[in-house]
Amino acid sequence: MSDWKIHTPEGVNDILPQECGKKREIEDTIWSVFASFGYREVQTPMFEYYDVFEDVGGQLSQEVMYKFFDEHGRILTLRPDITTSIARMAATKETGKTFPLRYCYNGSVFRAEQTQGARQREFTQAGIELIGSSSPRADAEVIGASIEAVLAVGIEQFQMEIGQVAFFNGLIEQAGLGADDTEKLRERIDCKDSLGIRELMDELDIDESVKSVMIELPYLFGGREVIEKANVAGLNETSKNALDNIAKIYDLLCEYGFEQYISLDLGMLQSIDYYTGSIFKCYTHGIAFPICAGGRYDNLMSRFGVDAGAVGAAFGINRILSALRSAGADSETRGISATLVFAEEAADAEAYEVAFNLRVSGCLVEMYLEDGDYRAAEEYAVKTNAGCMMRVFADGRLMLKDFIKNEIVETTVKDFLSYYEEDDCCGHEHHHDCCGCEE
Repeated sequence: MSDWKIHTPEGVNDILPQECGKKREIEDTIWSVFASFGYREVQTPMFEYYDVFEDVGGQLSQEVMYKFFDEHGRILTLRPDITTSIARMAATKETGKTFPLRYCYNGSVFRAEQTQGARQREFTQAGIELIGSSSPRADAEVIGASIEAVLAVGIEQFQMEIGQVAFFNGLIEQAGLGADDTEKLRERIDCKDSLGIRELMDELDIDESVKSVMIELPYLFGGREVIEKANVAGLNETSKNALDNIAKIYDLLCEYGFEQYISLDLGMLQSIDYYTGSIFKCYTHGIAFPICAGGRYDNLMSRFGVDAGAVGAAFGINRILSALRSAGADSETRGISATLVFAEEAADAEAYEVAFNLRVSGCLVEMYLEDGDYRAAEEYAVKTNAGCMMRVFADGRLMLKDFIKNEIVETTVKDFLSYYEEDDCCGHEHHHDCCGCEE
């Protein structure tokens, strides 16, 4: 029998220091991009009442939720999605605020999915939600901020594919398809089964040009010419307005300088049922799943009593890590090495003062904790890739060993602290390199 206490459940995993440092770096980079656009960070509970997510559908069906009961017998669920939680929060806690509201977030999401490829049952999402605007400029802002964030984390080869749910919904409305036939059509579009789509269309009494668009839907991807190809005679107002909307979003993104990163895909269908307009997914080399996805969800807020247009984007941090590994990017945290401080006998107070003054200026400092002598401490410093080592003596002497430049400087604690206070950081001529300070 397996000893389960030494294993993690299927679909979750530990993140060790090296990768965790890179993960935090990615999260901080994405956050800084979002903050620069005016988005403010919020946090929502890790578990909610099941009612918050009930009937959302698609990827958020009840089958993928981890459900349990509270002490009163009410059904709770680990959040399978953060967007819905933020919609609840905005509708119930931010009433009376001036629209649009701009939120950013970072947190764990839980879905009981089949684990394959890059799929996990617990994964980290970082994202933005822009609530209270139905303008195409809002969609373009969210997509543009997402492109900026992808570039900022170091991914340069990627494609942001943009679709329009309302265009597909307009075609379904015009064809008069029921729920079962609509689901069949979705499946055949996903499989690019033109023959299967044609069989469904042959039974419908609608304009031939509209039938042609539906048959060609899986292949309507590319640049702005896709809109012209889809804009055939006989389309209803829903589909026409959807094409006009996606054209405006595309043109704005081109004006912002993102043309090389974007493409249109009218055959893209939503994976979560609350989307109502533009949808988008970002793909890069080495990973089969999108690293970023989002779209417009104008009806979600009304579930919680407020009518407001909204659009958002979510980044899969774990998938970004996989994409960077696939691209051969260094998985270690960049640019900061630590300093090891070693106290000789009766020099603990002086050593701690040295370490404290380095830390308050942003340096990474470890104290040597064992009873070994200086040689043992030096071996430890080499093994842990410390950039610098400081040996503090009881009589006030201080020896700095720079492992990067392979040189030793001798001074006193008093002179070091005095020079350090007047200058920046450690007073040693190479400053940031040896003491672990951030540049």
